[in-house]
Amino acid sequence: MKFIPLWSSSLFAALLVAAGAGVGAAEEVEGIVQPVKQVSVSSPVFQEVISAVLVEEGDTVKQGQLLVQLRSAREELEVERTRKLIELAEFKSKGAESLARDQIVPREKALEEKLQLDLSRLLNSSAQVALGERAIVAPISGTVVRRYKEAGESVDRVEKLVEIINIDQVYVQFYVDPKLMTALRLDQAVPVRFALLGPERFESKISFIDPAIDAASQRLRVKVKLENPQHRIKAGMVGTASFEGIAAR
Repeated sequence: MKFIPLWSSSLFAALLVAAGAGVGAAEEVEGIVQPVKQVSVSSPVFQEVISAVLVEEGDTVKQGQLLVQLRSAREELEVERTRKLIELAEFKSKGAESLARDQIVPREKALEEKLQLDLSRLLNSSAQVALGERAIVAPISGTVVRRYKEAGESVDRVEKLVEIINIDQVYVQFYVDPKLMTALRLDQAVPVRFALLGPERFESKISFIDPAIDAASQRLRVKVKLENPQHRIKAGMVGTASFEGIAAR
């Protein structure tokens, strides 16, 4: 599973043109809202058949919640088989240890049976891992925004199954005039407004300042982070802020 970006730098470059760079000391810059947490959930195993997809698009899920169940009959049988091997190995190991104490069998025989017991336990642990991989759970809490597969379909390793985002916190990513790079600081407060939410300004703090200038736009990439417990701010919205006014304080 890997975290993936939603928005390309080319889109941000287009927004810069729309924002009208160089309009004076109170220049406003537009940026795109991104979720702080976003993940594509994929299959950890090689080709397997899906038994059930347990979520729909729009569902709210908790971290650790079962999302997709892959076919697992073979793995369940292997777990049971290795449990029986452990029982047999424990019986043999105890018997050999008792006989070795009484000097009826060599001490090496007891050691051999103990090693067989350890090996059986390792085989069982491996079987349980393989079984657990067939139950695919949510790595984060959030909302299911994409469902890529249905029950009965085959899925291969790292192939997408569902996509989850969490917008309890969001970033707004801006590209600003690089002359501000020495004035901006992490955790500086930046009021941001969103046209779709009216004139209200939302408090954010600078959470990232790119150490490199974007080659395509010759602007400095800056991210601000906002708390968003009511999910009023949606991923993909356009936010507006003035960084020159912030830097001048």
